[in-house]
Amino acid sequence: MFEFLTSQEQKKILESSGDLLVIAGPGTGKTFTLLLKVKALLEEGVSPEKIKLLTFSLKTSHELRERLSKLGIREIKVDTFHGFAYDLYRDHYQKEPPLISEKEKLSILKKLFPKEKTPLKNLEKKKEYLSYLEKNHLLDFDLLLKTASSLLNPEFFHKHYFFIDEFQDLSPEILEFLKFLSSSTWILFGDPNQSIYGFRGVNLKNIKEFLHIYKPQIKILNLTESFRCKEEIIKAANYFRASPWEIPDLKAKEKGGIIQGFLFPDAFEERDFLVNLIQSLLGGTTLEKARASQLAPSDIFVLSRIKRVSEPLIESLQKEGIPVALPEKEAIELKEKIESLIEKVKVFKNPLEKLLQDAPPIIRNYLSNLKAFFQEDEQKLLFHLENISLEDLTFPKLEGVNFLTIHASKGLEAETIILYGAEEGLIPFTLFNDYDLDEEKRLLYVAITRAKSSFYFSATHKRKLFNFELNRGLTSWLKNFPYKEFQKKPQKPKQIGLF
Repeated sequence: MFEFLTSQEQKKILESSGDLLVIAGPGTGKTFTLLLKVKALLEEGVSPEKIKLLTFSLKTSHELRERLSKLGIREIKVDTFHGFAYDLYRDHYQKEPPLISEKEKLSILKKLFPKEKTPLKNLEKKKEYLSYLEKNHLLDFDLLLKTASSLLNPEFFHKHYFFIDEFQDLSPEILEFLKFLSSSTWILFGDPNQSIYGFRGVNLKNIKEFLHIYKPQIKILNLTESFRCKEEIIKAANYFRASPWEIPDLKAKEKGGIIQGFLFPDAFEERDFLVNLIQSLLGGTTLEKARASQLAPSDIFVLSRIKRVSEPLIESLQKEGIPVALPEKEAIELKEKIESLIEKVKVFKNPLEKLLQDAPPIIRNYLSNLKAFFQEDEQKLLFHLENISLEDLTFPKLEGVNFLTIHASKGLEAETIILYGAEEGLIPFTLFNDYDLDEEKRLLYVAITRAKSSFYFSATHKRKLFNFELNRGLTSWLKNFPYKEFQKKPQKPKQIGLF
């Protein structure tokens, strides 16, 4: 077992028994260690039926299943929390749960609260909505968890092991569900400093308090040595941690790395410079400019706090013939195509197999892989697809410079990251009143740690966005790092005409 290991921290995790909370920094071998811990339990004689791996996203559960298969482990149940709840409901009632789709949910909310944009943020309105579902014998994802929790038999799961990936994303509804599994052994992996889903109700202090109540003896272990990010990247990231747990500083396996910022008088000069920077990183767009050390376009991510910021740079790169990829836009298009296909199956009763044959290659390949993952359980596949998230469908592309929001970049990595729009007001994002400075700090931590080697950031003295004019320059959060300030270039004199 231990011949695979590269650190004493990993060895300690494998040798520890009982409930574990493993706080794993970016690039520290979190998933690898989680899988080795599963392997260690099997080698100790724990039955595969007593080990469950639960995640939040379909994409992650699929990846974990594939990586377990490569280790020769195929009997372990790997699922999302909602997929596990779905199985509990179906096994108990011997029928499919009456689950509404995301589209149907929006329609119900519009009917109940016609003038409200986000009614579920209000506790009373959320109760009214859930009451409506119960009266009409309907379930959404949250109500499915609640219903399934009443079907759990704690004694049955007493000697089970539950691995929970990305524990920092546990929502109040999932915490409520987990209460009924507290007699089993929990092995949680994640990084509190990457908790960026406060808008979904996730709260780190609540998670810590929950574990204190239901798992008071849990051992806290750390993975602190990053094999992915170079030293300068890790040093910068350490400034932006915001966690209720005391966590040792991250370390880097590899020396070097670049942290460099740029401050421009206006957005026009910023765009010109960044186009040239990206051309230089790519080795130039012509053979004369090419360098041996050039990056591929997919080695570069341009991140922004909100999508709107990136639009001018995307246009400028496209004009220069530099390939651009927009994974979030493609995810929306893919989701619409999947929803249309599901409607044909569920409403018009078209056979899924026939629809897949006629579907575009990207849909056919994606859904064929998922069908294999669900071992031909078509009903469960449709259940997941009806509520598939954009995160599940956001894949960086190999054929272009990838533009992503910081939220969408979580879990991804690139050789070089450019944070575009690092002005005060955007970093941290304080243009509207509803913000959490700790979470904004963690978002910057996430942005920095997507970089393996280089992290660049850019800001302007003036930038127009929505109805705001940002004029406070570079965010104070990044002023302690090296940055170069550019002066306004003098205007070229107008040529005097002959007449």
